[in-house]
Amino acid sequence: MSQYSTSTPTPSDSAAFADVPFQTFPESFLMQAIQKSSQDTIYFKDVMHRFVWTSLAHARIFNLDDPRDMLGKTDADFFPQSFADMTAAEEDLIMSTGVPLIAKIESWTDASGNVGWYSAYKYPLYDRDGKIIGTWGTTRDITELKMTEAELERKNHMFRRLSRTDELSGLFNRRHFYDVLDRCAADAARYRKPFSLISLDVDHFKTINDTFGHAKGDEVIRHVADILLMLSRPEDTVFRIGGDEYMVVLGGASVDVAKKIAERIRDHISRTPIFLNNRLVRLTVSIGLSTFEEGMDIDEMVHSADEKLYFSKNAGRNRVS
Repeated sequence: MSQYSTSTPTPSDSAAFADVPFQTFPESFLMQAIQKSSQDTIYFKDVMHRFVWTSLAHARIFNLDDPRDMLGKTDADFFPQSFADMTAAEEDLIMSTGVPLIAKIESWTDASGNVGWYSAYKYPLYDRDGKIIGTWGTTRDITELKMTEAELERKNHMFRRLSRTDELSGLFNRRHFYDVLDRCAADAARYRKPFSLISLDVDHFKTINDTFGHAKGDEVIRHVADILLMLSRPEDTVFRIGGDEYMVVLGGASVDVAKKIAERIRDHISRTPIFLNNRLVRLTVSIGLSTFEEGMDIDEMVHSADEKLYFSKNAGRNRVS
């Protein structure tokens, strides 16, 4: 045996091993290095789920400076009982089958209400004769990764929303309009569920822009959008298609229901003036309606609503057709 066999080396002695082949490192030295240096938790348990060896990283999760303080204890001494019961059941299954548990995502909430996330690997522990005498495992703290994933999902959700949203009005945009129409048409064909479409624009909008300026015209766009959102039902979806043109998809609305909703919108807008350059300006809108019928495609539906909108304008504006 080499000169290092008379005592147990420590990680601080590593320089002395510079010229020693790796396979001659004493196991005790390697285990001590793993115990002190690993950032993942590592533990060994007996058949009664008691810790018989654990890493410093594991101990520090519970504000312990010495891994030996965990020996002889179980998960129930450190975790909520429900979590301890779950891990004990998993370990019993591993010991009875010899099948490891790979990359299981676990979470638990500490006394302060903070949620921790971990990726766990658990294996059967064999003695020299091949008999299972317990379990051992490693656990990696992935809380930061989970938080990053959650933030990424939040941003992706925001980007998806922005890709479907008109910046000026805050309503859904033309691109999303056709996605919703496709879905409604499919539902109507499958479940015989009616839906209708409102095509609406602001009367004399060009005159408003020419008189008050485009910035005030933008205020009118937002004003009408707010009213449409306020009057919409949960099953309705409101869109700004462009300029002063809006569409409202009325989920589950028959012809009669759609007419009542459209009249309510027209009436409310006409009775809700807006201040532009210290002047109270009364707005009106013209509206066209169409209702989905069997065999109709969405382009026909949109065209029908637009034609009726033009009819409303030619018939004197401030009306529903």
